[in-house]
Amino acid sequence: MIRIIAGKHKNRIIPILKNSNYRPSTGKIREAIFSILTSGEFIDCRLFNNESKVLDLFAGTGSLAFESCSRGAGAVTLVDINANYLQAAKEFASKIGELDKMTFLNINAVALPSAYHGFDLIFIDPPYGHNLVSKAVNALKKGQWLKDGSIIVVELAKNEDFSDDSLQIIKEKIYGDSKLLILQTVP
Repeated sequence: MIRIIAGKHKNRIIPILKNSNYRPSTGKIREAIFSILTSGEFIDCRLFNNESKVLDLFAGTGSLAFESCSRGAGAVTLVDINANYLQAAKEFASKIGELDKMTFLNINAVALPSAYHGFDLIFIDPPYGHNLVSKAVNALKKGQWLKDGSIIVVELAKNEDFSDDSLQIIKEKIYGDSKLLILQTVP
């Protein structure tokens, strides 16, 4: 069971498809992510307002997207290769009255087309152990999904490494078997 942690949809339960191989971010990690993004050095970024654009790659159930929406993000885009996940997320968005703020793209997160605009906040939470973070970041850069100052939140296995000269590591934390990276584009 995945609950929205805070905001106008606090405690709403996000549906999970049965018999799914999906590994959602734990509540502890989501709580840590949003605690970091709403305090300290990010307080002036205003990541959750009517102007902010949020992208959730490898969205699955959309827990990070829905949490962002609940906290006030202006526009949220979910990308997943699995149409069933996106359909369930779309139905939930309709149920909570947020469909007009959300875009659902059934595409491969490592083969993105050109973007219509850059995003303020990007979540990358792929299946562990497949080197998908580097491929996704390259696709984001190639398709111009990033902009100056974009914040990128990456969740990967704690034994996986990631680095990119165009991104500055702001924070790195370990939670159990997961590593959380908060990155920012370098102008």
